[in-house]
Amino acid sequence: MLKKKICISIPIIETELNDIVNKLVQIQKKDSNILMEFRFDYLQEFSYLEDILEKISKYKNQSIYTLRSINEGGKFNKGEKERIDLMKKLAMVRPMLLDLEYTTISKDNELADFIDNNNVTTLISWHDFIGTPRKEELIDLIDKMRIFSNYIKIVTTAKTIDDSINVMQLYNAIDSSLNLIAFSMGELGIITRILCNIVGDSPFTYATIDKAVAPGQLTIDQMETFHEFFHKKFIL
Repeated sequence: MLKKKICISIPIIETELNDIVNKLVQIQKKDSNILMEFRFDYLQEFSYLEDILEKISKYKNQSIYTLRSINEGGKFNKGEKERIDLMKKLAMVRPMLLDLEYTTISKDNELADFIDNNNVTTLISWHDFIGTPRKEELIDLIDKMRIFSNYIKIVTTAKTIDDSINVMQLYNAIDSSLNLIAFSMGELGIITRILCNIVGDSPFTYATIDKAVAPGQLTIDQMETFHEFFHKKFIL
């Protein structure tokens, strides 16, 4: 069976951290190939960041670390300088991937140099919470984003089925050397979350343990059920 990897988005909430770790232990017993995205922007207090990083350290080689600001769809509501400083701390822990928004790194040469000089592997992300640009615009955007990393994440909002089709067509428009994760948010985009690493070449797709952290996000159980359906039908 061709394994379709799933990345679980996990809000880091200090009061729930022990429960989160216990859930991860159980999930890994079931499937050791599961990836994790730790959403540090859900933290209210960062004075215990090092303790938190230590608790989840055994998963870092299977993890994406994300610290998303409010204007990028996240929860971090402090100053941008503080966010950049915190992202540098996350970078130096060296997770599998550090999620950096294209709008952030493309405007901050010092941050780009820091990432490059320290050989940090990044996932450069871009989100559209309003709609879906034309396919040609998205391809042009990908060409600009890949300057910073070979891992690119494009997430749009599907208002029509055609929006979802346009996003899925991106996989046929890029060369195979690029690790592209592209899908759409919203109810009309749910199908792209399922298909992006089945008919597309996305290295993984996103799910959640229980509560969705993005519009249209499926739980890990739902995503694995869909993958089972495809496996039984097409023997992937």
